Amino acid sequence: MDPSSVGGHRLVGRLGAGGMGVVYLARTPHGAWVALKVIREEYAGDPGFRARFRRETELAARLTSRWTVPVLTADADARAPWLATAYVPGLPLSEALALSGPWPPAQVRSLGAALAAALDDVHRAGLVHRDVKPANVLLAADGPRLIDFGIARAVGATALTTDGSVIGSPGYLSPEQARGRTVGPPSDVFSLGCVLAHTATGRPPFGTGGAAAVLYRTVREEPDLTGLPADLAPTLRACLAKEPADRPTVPRLRSLFGEFTAESWLPAGLPALVADRAARVLDLPVPEPTALSAEPFTDTPPGPSRRWLLTASAAAGVGAVGGGTAWWRWARSGTPGSGKGPLPTRTIALLGDLSTAVVQAQVRGARLAVDEHNARSDRTFDLALRTADDRGTAAGSAAAAARLVASREVYAVIGAGTNTAVPAAVPVCTEAGVCLLIVRADTDALDVTNATSCLILRSTRTAGPGSVVKYLNRVARPARTVVVHDLTDADEGEPAVRIVTVYGKLEVGTVEVTEVAEGAGFSGVAHGLAAHPDTAVLFAGGIPARAAACAEALTAGGHRGFRGGDEHILGTPFLTAGAGWWISTGYCDPAADPRTRTFAAAYRTRYRTAAPAWAAEAYDAVDYAAHGLAAPGGDERESLRAELLRRPWQGITRRFSYESQTQYLETDQDGGWFLYRVEDGRARFVARHDDIGKKTTS
Repeated sequence: MDPSSVGGHRLVGRLGAGGMGVVYLARTPHGAWVALKVIREEYAGDPGFRARFRRETELAARLTSRWTVPVLTADADARAPWLATAYVPGLPLSEALALSGPWPPAQVRSLGAALAAALDDVHRAGLVHRDVKPANVLLAADGPRLIDFGIARAVGATALTTDGSVIGSPGYLSPEQARGRTVGPPSDVFSLGCVLAHTATGRPPFGTGGAAAVLYRTVREEPDLTGLPADLAPTLRACLAKEPADRPTVPRLRSLFGEFTAESWLPAGLPALVADRAARVLDLPVPEPTALSAEPFTDTPPGPSRRWLLTASAAAGVGAVGGGTAWWRWARSGTPGSGKGPLPTRTIALLGDLSTAVVQAQVRGARLAVDEHNARSDRTFDLALRTADDRGTAAGSAAAAARLVASREVYAVIGAGTNTAVPAAVPVCTEAGVCLLIVRADTDALDVTNATSCLILRSTRTAGPGSVVKYLNRVARPARTVVVHDLTDADEGEPAVRIVTVYGKLEVGTVEVTEVAEGAGFSGVAHGLAAHPDTAVLFAGGIPARAAACAEALTAGGHRGFRGGDEHILGTPFLTAGAGWWISTGYCDPAADPRTRTFAAAYRTRYRTAAPAWAAEAYDAVDYAAHGLAAPGGDERESLRAELLRRPWQGITRRFSYESQTQYLETDQDGGWFLYRVEDGRARFVARHDDIGKKTTS
């Protein structure tokens, strides 16, 4: 739940949130409007963080550039460190581009002049911005402002985390930042080039999609500058050079762009939008201290009493734009035998195609978790499970989700469905503020989790076939590995390629990538391996029939080395042809995994059948939601996701801990990868990711 004040500043509402913290619109004790950024508490536990934060904010406070937003005050010693900047009402460049499209060359040049001047001042102050992107460029009536500078470096995070995610914004950060190397002013030049190219063409120069895909193109491929005006192309192309030394300096850019032109610096239509945003804040009241309303206690939960509501369309301090709501509800929990009445009920819904066996398995696993929770004597609320049929379609998913979130009784939704259906439920749940816990879907359509109310409870293909890669590193240790990238579904295979090339997760031997054209056979791959039959093969693709064709070609060609892939190739054609292949999955086998055997026994006792794939994961989803609901502040459905992100939790299938920037599941420590081997036409469970290399898998 949001606080009502921070450091003597009265908070009015949220302006946005990101990986590092939350930004509020606030009033100082003297009545001035500020943008107040509260850094996430977990950063305070990083050794040296407070010293870095203090140093960076002190440097930023001395920055007096016309084109930046000044830091007014900060507190590095607070439990959750914070800083306040002047509030400049305006429109983020990212939103302006989405509304009006690309800018004419003259306006791009004027924008470049102001931003180059801003970076010059930032660098002279001893800072490197590290996150120049359209969302951090604020369009005010008198010119642009570069915001959110200095803090990324204070946090002290490396550019790449262990699972290949980034601190910074893929598509705008430099190749050296993507690779985790030391960055300096040339990195900001690269990012500025990306911003201006996007502004001139209407699209990011390294495309869109998953973070890993964009990073791979940034590091390995040339930018797409199609449509860039001829007079801007040489300068921006130079800014986007892969090597820092090949880029122009910021002073050189200032001379190339010339002076900022105050008149007509915004394209037609945008001045009115900027003025409208600036006007909205003027009518906001000075906030009064928050008070709790002492409503009479009843056994029936009362309706929510509104504390405050602000829908602010201006942005400052971050590029995200949004509104903020917070609710106080009178305590109503009782306990058995306490004399305080019945316990409140929190309903968790499960959404999926109820005609399928895999969703029915999840329903059964979820029911076990609900019943076990309700049998606990120390519980403070009861759980109820509601199911909804999405019929396996996007339209069915959206409609069913809308019916679920319309009920205030539903505190969370478990997305048990497929890649086709689940993404359609995301915007519905996000608009309602209901946390959507995604169990098995794995698609690029779910990449931007930190802008939604959903959490993905599984390791995804974005991080590659983690268990297979670990087996190669710890057990097989091949001298040479060939990654077979099947271009029939190139997007499905790209994550595996990036993980072992850009991110270097395959730590042993040499790595080569062989591309197989769309629809082509694999005899060429097999022929190329004939002289080296012990070479390891990692299949990067997701069509079972194509993986089966690869397996058949390798067998016919005499290949006898390691062969591996991920769960997406499991299917009837492949299971028949893929004997001996190693497979990385996001689901366990409850009966074979020692850590889930208690669950497996309970499942068999109740349902008289073995627990199938995904049943234990749904069990964990219910327990995880209950864990969040039991936390202080977690009993409001709008705040459940924040409580779940606040601290790690250990389930029976994996440890739930999320990377702060991307809010993806951290996979290095029991993150939910499992290793299987194909035998006798089925995938047989071998080990958990963190057990690979032990006797069971050698």
